[in-house]
Formats: sequence, C-alpha cells, structure tokens
Amino acid sequence: MLATVPRRIGEWTRARWRTGRGRAVLAAIVVLILAVPSGLGLVLATALDDGGDADTPVTRVAALGVMAPLSGDLSADGTSVRNAVALAVDEANESGAIPGWRLELSTRDDLSRPDGGAQAADAFVANDRLIGVVGPLSSLVAKVALPTLSAAGIPVVSPSNADPTLTGAGAGAGAGTDPRTRPYPSYFRLAGTDELQARVAAEYAVRTLGRRRIVVVDGEPRYGTTLGSRFAVRAAALGATITAVHQVQGDGVDGSDLDTIAEAIEQEAPDLVYVATGAAFAGKLRTRLAAAGASIQVMGSDALLQQRYTDDAKSAADGDLITSLLVPPTGLPAAGAFVAAYSERFGGPADDDGSTTPSGTDSTGSSRRHRDDATPTPATRAPAAIHAPADSRARTDSRAPADSRASVDSAAAQRQQAAHDATVELAQRRAEAVPAAAAYAYDAARTIIRAAAAVLPGRPAVDMAARHDVVAAIGRGSFAGVTGPVGFDRWGDTRTPGVVLYTVLGGRFVALTTWT
Repeated sequence: MLATVPRRIGEWTRARWRTGRGRAVLAAIVVLILAVPSGLGLVLATALDDGGDADTPVTRVAALGVMAPLSGDLSADGTSVRNAVALAVDEANESGAIPGWRLELSTRDDLSRPDGGAQAADAFVANDRLIGVVGPLSSLVAKVALPTLSAAGIPVVSPSNADPTLTGAGAGAGAGTDPRTRPYPSYFRLAGTDELQARVAAEYAVRTLGRRRIVVVDGEPRYGTTLGSRFAVRAAALGATITAVHQVQGDGVDGSDLDTIAEAIEQEAPDLVYVATGAAFAGKLRTRLAAAGASIQVMGSDALLQQRYTDDAKSAADGDLITSLLVPPTGLPAAGAFVAAYSERFGGPADDDGSTTPSGTDSTGSSRRHRDDATPTPATRAPAAIHAPADSRARTDSRAPADSRASVDSAAAQRQQAAHDATVELAQRRAEAVPAAAAYAYDAARTIIRAAAAVLPGRPAVDMAARHDVVAAIGRGSFAGVTGPVGFDRWGDTRTPGVVLYTVLGGRFVALTTWT
C-alpha cells in the first residue's frame, strides 16, 4: 500500500501540471511542504521533476550567426545581409524546417576591419548554441576571423569573399610540388574569386575594347596578391602594356596620393585606367581626371558599385565599366519570391509614389535610410492605371450598340494592360532596390539551415560533433537557390561562379552582360 503512494502522488501532480491553474496550486503546495522538510516534500519534488508532460516535445534553440559591417561606410550592405538572414531564419521557424529546434539570430558587427572580425569570431566561438555563420563580406576580415572559427569547427558560408587563397587557390597551387590544400575545412563561399574577376575584366578590356595602354590603381596592398595585380598580369599576357601600377593606402582621399596619381596618369596618357580601390578614392580620382580634360575610360572592381562613386564622379562616370562577382536580383530568374518577401518586410518601392518606405513605418525610418544608401538605382514612378470614363461602363448587355461594346472592351483591355505594366515595373524596381549581397546571404543562410535540418533533429545540443556533421552536409548538399544552383566543390568554392559587367549611365549602374 505504502509503495503505491509515490506513484499515485506522481500521477496526481502530472495531471495538475497540464493546466495553468493546476501548476499554480502545485507551486503553493511546494512552498508549504518544502518549508518543513519531510518525506512527502521529497516525493512531491521528485514527481514534479519527472512530471513534465511527456506528450509535449521540448524545443531546443540553435543560433545562426551573421558577421557583417553593421556600422560605417558599408553598413547598408551589412544591414541588407543581416535582413536577408533574418528572413531565412523566420521562414525556417515558421515552417518548422528543423523539427524540435528553433533558430535565433546572432549578429556581430565586424566593422569591415580585421580587428572587428577578430572580436566577432571570438564572440561566436563563445556561443555554445551556434550552428553556423553567414559572412563575412570582406576577404580581409575573413583572413583574420576564419582561423578562429575553423578551429572551433564552426560552419561558415560567405556571400562574397573573393580572395582565392581562402580556399587554397592561388599561383602555383595544385601544380608541381605545391599541391593545393584547403586551409579552412568548415569554410564555403557562394561568390567566385578575384582570379575569375581579373581574367574576365582583362579579357574584356583587351580583346573586346581593344585597350593597349593600361594604368592600374591598386588600393589593396594589405594582403597577398591583389585583384589589381591579378588584372595587370592577365592584361599583359593578352598583349596590353601596363604603363604603371599605383598603390593606394586605404581610400587616401585626404592625402597626397590623389594628386600624385592623377598627375602621373595624365602624363602616362593610357587608354584605360583599371581602379581596384574604394569608392571614395575612385570617385575623387574620376572627377580629377575629368577636370583635367583627360578622356580616359575607367574600369573598376565591385567596390565602385556604391552611390558614393557616382555622387562624387557625377557625369564623369558615365560610360565607366565595373565588374562584380554577385549577380543582382534583376538578373536572377528565381529571385522573385525572395524580392517580394524582402520588400514586404524591410521596405521597397511602393506602388504609388516610388518611395522606399517600409510597411508600417514613416519616411524617416531607418530601413528607408538603409535602402537609399544601398541602392545605386533611383526608383521610378509606376505608370498610373488608365480608368475608363463612367459612361463607358453603363451598358454592356446585348442591347448595347456594337461600337459601344467595342469601346468598353478596349477601355477594359487598356486598364488590364496598365495594371500589368505597373505590376511588372514595381517588381523591377523592387528587385533593383535589393542589394545583390542580400540575395547571396539569403542562400548562404538557407545552405546552413538545410544542413542543420538534416543533422539536429534528435540531438540534445549543438556540439562539436553536430557542427562537424553540418559541415559535411553542406559539402555534399545542393539545391536550387535564389542565386541559382547552390553547391560546392571539395575546396568549398561555389560550382557556379558568375561575373557581371556594369556600365554607368546617368548615375545608374546598368548590368550589360553576365558570364557564368
């Protein structure tokens, strides 16, 4: 008889535990009983410990990290990346993509600087819930952050890193006695490399444009072989003469570099200047060359795809060419649903006046400012719908004259066409308003989430073994992403890299062609 008491108490407490009122009663009883130590208190405490509803599954939490510049000159790009990952996380939670698990977002501002990347990496390693990191955007930041993240086995998928050495590629690798090795086994990237970008840019400059005398202005002397030096080598191999390579420390707009380099370029009289610097220096240099009357075309890297470049250079930039390893959403056939969801949540051109005010916020909201900063293409007004006169809708039955019915049909067709055109134009403007990095960050997040969905269910926690299995799942996985087919080779490089060539027209960046 006494042996059944604990069992009956346990059954009674578990029954009460299923209701809010019952839990309140149990809490009061526990306070009274535990105030006077007794065997009953021990029995009840034990029963409560085992008395969670066995039918209610436990939801565990995993964190998905974002490492991006969330302050400073590149904060608009960093914010768009964070937004895209947040969208992927919310969609995964809503759909229950990882059974038994809920995702939370963990963001770290890397300041687009090595020290910021180091601090962000340390913070992520200390997070025992972390299942992976999207980012960083900068290769320079990646070179500092990846050793720490890789040592902890944390999966990292970057939307935009381009330094070939991050996946063990580079001059001499894979040949002779210098076999290619993968320095960071948990690292993957969705962008192509500077080796590809330099080759495409040089071939277009020399073979398509016929440029023979080229000056290179290189603003990346801080690490290894730069994009500028890769372009110079490739262009020379194609028969062009590299008359000079000018090195710029940082953006250098406040120092003597600008005047010195501009004067040297004027004297060298090249037929093309290849600029691999930041947008601030490039814009000032472009303005200076135009003011001196130098009619020289400029070709640049994706660092020039900033509003700051066209704001500084103004009309002098028209006709300049810029390459990028990220295809914009306007050139991604599968990006429609992503663009619509991103615009709905974080703001995009409206269907009335072309503003970028997000739903539910006024025109002074921070999302509006981020969109304005991040979007080089100005919004245009959608055409107003054509409304038929009221009397044209008065009679549509069989007694109406034939010409009257034809007029009504024509007016209706015009309205339908106008509505269709407005819808198409709105979709186009929304796609233009979403930075390319956001689309790639969204796919990077989905890459990690899909791998986690295959690994985490049934596991008690995120640990080194779980992270190892997520890395393996990323490496062997593939899916149809917003940016195209997502999959990686054995080095962690994307299997489907692309290069986009832009030109500048009236302050807008217009995509001319894409190589894939």
